[in-house]
Amino acid sequence: MNKHFILTINLFLCISLLYRPIYAKEIELPDMGASSSIALTPHMEEQIGRDIATQLRNSHQIIDDLELNEYIQNLGYSLVANSDDAYQNFHFFLIGSNQINAFATPGGVVAVYSGLFLTTDTESELASVMGHEIAHVTQRHLARSFEKASQLSLPVMAGMIAGILLGAAGDSGLGAATAVGLSAAGQQAQINYTRSNEKEADRVGMRYLTLSGYDPSGMPGFFQKLERKNRYVGSNYPEFLRTHPITINRIAEATQRAEQYKSKGLTFKSPLNYHLMKAKLRVITANNADRAVQYYRAKVEKNTLSNHPEYYYGYGLALFKKQSYQKAIKILKKLNDSKPHNTTYAIALAKAYIASEEKPNISQGLSLLAEASKNKPYNLVLTANYAYSLIQTNQLTKSIQLLENYNKDNFKHPSIYKLLSMAFGKKKELVKAHIAESNYYYLSGMLKPAIEQLEIARKITPKSDFYTLSKLAARKRAFEEEMNLYKLDKE
Repeated sequence: MNKHFILTINLFLCISLLYRPIYAKEIELPDMGASSSIALTPHMEEQIGRDIATQLRNSHQIIDDLELNEYIQNLGYSLVANSDDAYQNFHFFLIGSNQINAFATPGGVVAVYSGLFLTTDTESELASVMGHEIAHVTQRHLARSFEKASQLSLPVMAGMIAGILLGAAGDSGLGAATAVGLSAAGQQAQINYTRSNEKEADRVGMRYLTLSGYDPSGMPGFFQKLERKNRYVGSNYPEFLRTHPITINRIAEATQRAEQYKSKGLTFKSPLNYHLMKAKLRVITANNADRAVQYYRAKVEKNTLSNHPEYYYGYGLALFKKQSYQKAIKILKKLNDSKPHNTTYAIALAKAYIASEEKPNISQGLSLLAEASKNKPYNLVLTANYAYSLIQTNQLTKSIQLLENYNKDNFKHPSIYKLLSMAFGKKKELVKAHIAESNYYYLSGMLKPAIEQLEIARKITPKSDFYTLSKLAARKRAFEEEMNLYKLDKE
């Protein structure tokens, strides 16, 4: 085995063990069988990705905001749709950390750090990073690295995955965030510290970027930004540069390739939603609400609503975070009046109305959500926010009806079942609450807790209710069979 490869793996495992004491919960690794030399098959990659995604979802590192998560998912899948492997499963995550970093793992896990998102100035820059990481997955760079190593054993791979999972499952403090970055860097060093892989990821990623309607200049533009940042920060350069070394030649090649695409006369996206989500992320990750208010107040004073609505949106959210609800309502109402059909504005204003706890405002907030939901019944974020507001105001039957109607006509989403569990629980319909919770875990990739919830539901179901008991038993068997199906081969 290549000595450099062994040293990197050992370093990676040491980093993983260093951070182990700070985690309260043990990580469950996928069953990888006995020690043996392997080639990483697509089936193994899929299972690894599934388990890593599950642990990330269960960690305290993921940004817990449905609107932001849907934005990242939609952006990621718009690139995947134009990739070389549009049918592969991908899992996109937004990690709450001020590190400028992103990483990909086997099985299509792509994570972007909030610090990197906030460093970008255009959606094309953000999409260029995601396209690059998607290219690492579709071109199977990690699998190819393993094949070159030729003697990589399953326990070593398990250790590598443990490093990622241990970092991802930590507390929200700086130590855990560093663990995520370092372990991800260790894993990705096998992908990215080769010029050919980086070159290929740049080339392929830019193709995905352009085919998806984004400006290819976003890639060299972001590279230049990181390279300039690297000049002034010394040894504390961005984590992204540790796993994606940027050279003058690399920037030049990306710039030349982007110009070739642009010479074809293509038109590119310039979406408002990117700027709104960036403002929301800045407020959510701000440690101090007062500073967030000051930052956006200064922006609002220097810019008009028509030119930079994202500053007004950020200002309204910062005031909301500070619990200055009346001031937030005033700002967000201006935004909503300027574009009455903008779902993002409507949700923010409605939440401010309801949070004020004044009856006329609560009524206005619910009416606003009801009207928006009527116009866009298939909008997940809108439906979830309306349902949650109904739960807050004890309109439980109406909330359940809204959520169940959404489920009839749309792909099932874990957030819908989480809300159903809350509504049923508050209504004291505990069997239904546990069944909904089970569906939430199942759709989040957490089969074991999904089965546990079914078992709880079974125990509290009356023995005379044969229909429900038989449904629970059948569902539990299906989940158990699926758990066995997703176990990695031991040979």
